[in-house]
Amino acid sequence: MEKEKIILGIFGGMGPEATADLYKQIIELTPAEKDQDHIPTLIYSLPQVPERTASIRNQDTSIIPFIVEGVTRLEKAGASFIAIPCNTVHYYYDQMQDAVSIPIIHMIRETVNEVRMLFPDAGNVGLLATTGTIESGLYEKELIKNGFKVIIPDDNIEKDKVMKAVFGIKAGTEKIINEDLLAEAGQHLIDKGAEVIILGCTEIPLAFNPSRVDVPVVSATRVLAESAIKMYQELRKKTL
Repeated sequence: MEKEKIILGIFGGMGPEATADLYKQIIELTPAEKDQDHIPTLIYSLPQVPERTASIRNQDTSIIPFIVEGVTRLEKAGASFIAIPCNTVHYYYDQMQDAVSIPIIHMIRETVNEVRMLFPDAGNVGLLATTGTIESGLYEKELIKNGFKVIIPDDNIEKDKVMKAVFGIKAGTEKIINEDLLAEAGQHLIDKGAEVIILGCTEIPLAFNPSRVDVPVVSATRVLAESAIKMYQELRKKTL
């Protein structure tokens, strides 16, 4: 019998559909035969968190109280660890981790580790992500540290393809429109030399079709789901 119940906390709402996608993937990837085998989970969806790319660009600190509230509320509710399905908000990872005594999975580090394990010989890694994530250098820093060169979209592709698709997904635009935009952006990265592509925004896997590009694709959402399951299993072992 467990000495304490291990509970996953998901701090979501950035955006809501991406949050639902993470939870769905956790359910699908958990080795379960019955309801009782699944992970006890608390989800706090806070869509009112200010837009992340704008906050980073403008160095606007008004976002901090929202994200601190998100993680502290989960800890107070009984979460044992936290997953956050938003790459861009990891710019504020230290502020969030400092606000709680439970671990927060670092989505970006975990994703780069996955690329390193699966594709150690890849030299150039393409990145499809929000402008905020790209400009913050979050992925670039981790990729360079692990011996990779990062390939990012040209400014016009980032604005007219990637960000247009991201906001289209959030707005509920017809899926094929966003899929076409992201396929074009993915091909652009391949043309620039990308050997692997990271889907470094949790909206992007909702519309990206991996069959439309000729290189492997790593979804940060899927990596986060796998990391959450692994952390749950590790923490639970300690309670048995």
